[in-house]
Amino acid sequence: MNIKVVTNVRADSFFLGLWVRYYGAMFGRENLHVMLDGDDWTPDCDVDGVHLHVVKDVPRFRPKRMRFTAVWQSKFANRLLERSGVDTVLRTDIDEFVAVDPQAGLDLPSYLERLPAGAMCAALGLDVIQAPGEAELDPAAPILTQRRNAILTREYCKLVAVRAPLRWVGGFHRGRDVAIDIGPDLLLFHLALFDHGVAQRRIAARSDIPQDETQGAHITARLDRFAEVTQTEPLAFDTVAARGRAQIQQSVPSRSGPHPGFITDGNVARGYHVHLPERMGRLLPTIAEAR
Repeated sequence: MNIKVVTNVRADSFFLGLWVRYYGAMFGRENLHVMLDGDDWTPDCDVDGVHLHVVKDVPRFRPKRMRFTAVWQSKFANRLLERSGVDTVLRTDIDEFVAVDPQAGLDLPSYLERLPAGAMCAALGLDVIQAPGEAELDPAAPILTQRRNAILTREYCKLVAVRAPLRWVGGFHRGRDVAIDIGPDLLLFHLALFDHGVAQRRIAARSDIPQDETQGAHITARLDRFAEVTQTEPLAFDTVAARGRAQIQQSVPSRSGPHPGFITDGNVARGYHVHLPERMGRLLPTIAEAR
């Protein structure tokens, strides 16, 4: 099966390096496509063999930037699917890592190969956040052996794997007129806040290039979410995952199509604060592999 993996990035060499290592190891670097936002920066990481698409005219005002990027990447994915003999496009943000729960007994390529024709598959979203008591990262140890706290939230239950043309909307959270279908055992780990130090260095790196204040405010505001995992004791992932998935799939209608539904019995405002099981510990790479 011909699978392509697509993302976009601006001034974020740490996560670009990690993204390339992670997805390149599974799908081959020749199958990775990265939309580089602007020609005023250069990636400082190993991108050999990756298809880089420099897009110069991306708006800086955040709402316009998000719409522009969604349109650009939708058209790009649709060209791959319609003209290039591609079977599946996997699309993520640069700090999002899709994996299959080990209990399924499949790796990610095998899982995607089993999707039916025309599938539009979302993943169960887990916002990984460093909790008090979790030590400084050991670069040589897999990330999820060191970071076990996450928020299971509709916010990251994104439409990631598509086998038919579409128009992504809402910051790639969903597709226009596409039903919310979260694949069993398909997980999305969002790593923007998996480490205090990484988050701060990411903000500092981005301050060196032009950006609209709306983008900077969006990034810094998210630092408040570190407090989210201090508010309550985490629930075991396996006790709430199925219930959360079912609630999120009870979609909310709108003029542009279904939105993910809401978790109504969460232990935090965004959903469930969960403790990730040990079996997930080796799903993601070490941060040394971002270099």
